[in-house]
Amino acid sequence: MKVGKLKKRKNSGLLYPYFKNKSFRLNRYIFIKPIKSVKLNYKKKKMNLTHEICILNCSEKLIDYKLAFQLQNILHHSKIIMKNKNEVQISNHLELKKFKNFKENMEKYDFCFILQHTPCYTLGSVANCSDILLDKENYYIEELGDIYNNLYSNEIIHLMNKCETIQDKINQSDIYNENTNYFNNFLKHCRQRKIPIYRVNRGGKATYHGPGQLVLYFIFNLKNYPSNYNERIINKHYKYTNKENFPSKTSEYEKNNIYTNSNSKENISSIERTFDLRTTINNFQKIGMETLQKFNIKTHCKKDTIGIFYKDKKIISIGLKITKYISMHGLSLNFNLDNNFLKYLLSCGMNHNDYISMHEINEMKKKNYIYQKGKIASSSNILNELTLNITESLKKVFNVKVRNIKDIREMFY
Repeated sequence: MKVGKLKKRKNSGLLYPYFKNKSFRLNRYIFIKPIKSVKLNYKKKKMNLTHEICILNCSEKLIDYKLAFQLQNILHHSKIIMKNKNEVQISNHLELKKFKNFKENMEKYDFCFILQHTPCYTLGSVANCSDILLDKENYYIEELGDIYNNLYSNEIIHLMNKCETIQDKINQSDIYNENTNYFNNFLKHCRQRKIPIYRVNRGGKATYHGPGQLVLYFIFNLKNYPSNYNERIINKHYKYTNKENFPSKTSEYEKNNIYTNSNSKENISSIERTFDLRTTINNFQKIGMETLQKFNIKTHCKKDTIGIFYKDKKIISIGLKITKYISMHGLSLNFNLDNNFLKYLLSCGMNHNDYISMHEINEMKKKNYIYQKGKIASSSNILNELTLNITESLKKVFNVKVRNIKDIREMFY
């Protein structure tokens, strides 16, 4: 019977569009299935999530950890405030103009800071004080947590002004010098006064930051990047069944090849995309691996462990905090790290001998980056190349454009 005759049946008009130009067998009961499994055409819904990443390159600067933490904390909470779209009451004309520029840039850009730190130790959310192996007389614990945790939208001007103050202090920071013995200077400082050990709001255990280690901080709205999503194929089958008129002898339909397998992979109809945290972490790991690959350094990840390894030794550590899909903290890459600093802590529960730095790897020596006594020949050259490689890796992994800035105050004007 032709499909057109279905119009005379009750409710058959609802079925007709789905079965146009298809072949059917029609019984006196209204029970219709395709003769064969039919691959349904579908279109992928494009994810119009365009975003740009602003890179603040301070790779040669030794920036105090607390100062850098304040900066990323300010931008992290500003993004959350902007995301909530709360109204901000500003009467001053100049402040209003500055706020509008800031708001526009916060919505348009995500941020990546590239820098080094003065020597310090930090404790993550699952770290214990016992992870620090310094004498207790030489340090104290300072809780940083969420410095700007309970902010209201009207306090955004305070954050903007704070940003400008922080930038002034960044400009005054020392420049990294590969010939300086930072470890001896650190020990002298510890004997003279107690040093702060910072407990922060990132995941992970205790870790060290200091000269010879490049740190990347990511203030990202993670939902803006399609590469952070997983795709799941959903199978749907267009069929109509009326329980009252359901045929009692289903074998007749089986004989006539009416039955279709509900698990058939051919019946594809739609794709579901969901944000996936594991995929997101893997993307940050890819950035590190892609960066080192450009130096012909082959690295890998370990199962059930976050971080990047060269052979059996860790070269990149990763720790993040994510609130309402806005990230902060990031990764640290050892390029000329003094291993003596690692003797004073159980870094992420690992021994100091379980870590490696780029200057210890043969591939770097072949490129003449290393001169006698195993030191970096020119930190400026390697830092410039690292920064360039990181930029290219960010563009590749997240499929975005990047903008390089030298001053965070560019966001206000």
